[in-house]
Amino acid sequence: MSSARNPITSWIKDGMEAYSTRESGMRDRVAETSISAQKIVDERHGPFRSAISTSYTHKGKDFSHFYIAHSGFKGKEEGCTNSFKAARYYLDEGKKYREQLLQEVQE
Repeated sequence: MSSARNPITSWIKDGMEAYSTRESGMRDRVAETSISAQKIVDERHGPFRSAISTSYTHKGKDFSHFYIAHSGFKGKEEGCTNSFKAARYYLDEGKKYREQLLQEVQE
């Protein structure tokens, strides 16, 4: 066997981190996260900011914030994409169109 190292193995080992480096980096990240979390708690419950300043409830409102497919449909039932309102509208329109076609066939 030759005393020369395999170049691929050497390249892999040179690129690897030592366990102690990874462990110290993890300790630093945990410490930074803990400090950041405590800052958020302190800022939220500080005397200059109430605890409910960022909370907002939609309980008193009807669900009316649908995705509108086109601005021309805004405020209309057909504009509420993926909703029961739009499904009901298009089913009713389909029924009307079917009735028109049946009328034309009978005439």
